[in-house]
Amino acid sequence: MQDTTAGAPSSGEAQPGEATPAAASIEAADAPQTPNQHTPHIPTAPGRIAVGRINGIWGMKGHVKVSALTTNEDRLKTDSVVLVLGRPTKIVEMVQPQGYPILKFQGYPDRTAAERLRDTYIEIEEADLRPLPEDEYYIDDLVGLEVVTTEGESIGHLTDVLGTGANDVYVVARPGKKDALIPAISDIVLSIDLETKRVTIDVIPGLLD
Repeated sequence: MQDTTAGAPSSGEAQPGEATPAAASIEAADAPQTPNQHTPHIPTAPGRIAVGRINGIWGMKGHVKVSALTTNEDRLKTDSVVLVLGRPTKIVEMVQPQGYPILKFQGYPDRTAAERLRDTYIEIEEADLRPLPEDEYYIDDLVGLEVVTTEGESIGHLTDVLGTGANDVYVVARPGKKDALIPAISDIVLSIDLETKRVTIDVIPGLLD
């Protein structure tokens, strides 16, 4: 699971700082959504949320290059405590000289030690997720929901959320057909019910062609 959120279906163009329609919760999840970004379903241990992925080593002093999987900037800041290889670990330094987080963890003093972290995930406990505003969702809560029409006809199941800038797009897997791309706007996505595990949409002409 990831620490990324998706807002409720938007009524139009998103304003700066405004949540966009069901952007995954990676806090499914707190990672920033960028245009056409694919938000993968991250396999993590039960009860844990991925907030970053360690992609490689930076320099000789134990720093690692990280892809953030969270929109919560406090998660990966200096002095934060996260789970690294399943153990609580303090971030002793965070810099962004190239536009992405470069982290140094306590207990990993050099490049050799940091090599053990390559291709692993930085996690937090699920209980540490921030409460979400109404109509905002974690991506992991959206993935797997059945997508139905207003008449109750099943279209398929939501498998991913794509960020496109103005609004998110739900990827819906359809049996025997190509995936449907559903704009997460209020005119189309009428309701999201996590209890019944259903997303109800208005199928406007051309939407499923």
